[in-house]
Amino acid sequence: MTTLVMFSGGLDSTAMLVKLLTGSAGELRVHHIRMANKEGRERAESRAVESILAYARARYRAFRYSESGLDFSQLEAIPIDYVSIAYVACQVAIDTPGCNRIAIGALATDTDIANRSARQKRVFDEMYACYRARKLGEPRVEWVYPVFHTPKADLAAALPRELVDLTWSCRRPVNGFRPCMVCKACRAREGLRVPAGPAENRAS
Repeated sequence: MTTLVMFSGGLDSTAMLVKLLTGSAGELRVHHIRMANKEGRERAESRAVESILAYARARYRAFRYSESGLDFSQLEAIPIDYVSIAYVACQVAIDTPGCNRIAIGALATDTDIANRSARQKRVFDEMYACYRARKLGEPRVEWVYPVFHTPKADLAAALPRELVDLTWSCRRPVNGFRPCMVCKACRAREGLRVPAGPAENRAS
């Protein structure tokens, strides 16, 4: 069994990755999407991802890693991230021999999570059907949500503090690397009383 782990570099996906690395023996392919849009958070996310993956490799176990990019920076509207995740997950699942699970770091408390998850799966299923018509990929791929029922505060408490400090959450960083402290993601982290991201003290 090989699980494709869609990884953003945020607290939720980091907690999910650690849970899968420590609580299962199956093969993991971790994939990050460098998603550029007018919010300008992709460089801070990439820095966080690089640091977190180095930490995980040194302290847990080996895994395969890959990344891809979507550039919406010329658009005024902010793209719907969860639809983009489903699109990329389909492509990467086909590229991963034996992949029969896709892990998403969604939480039960996320906004409109039931509808979002259903829409994601519809997008994935439509695309995957095209591949299956060509006899590509596994006959069945399951979507799993390893940390779905865990409160965000509990996720933070379960991780090593230095690993929490490496994660990135801000949606609209100032100058690309300094947390804005006003977006929804920053406010959620403020409630946890943990730093908003590893780049906070390295802003330029």
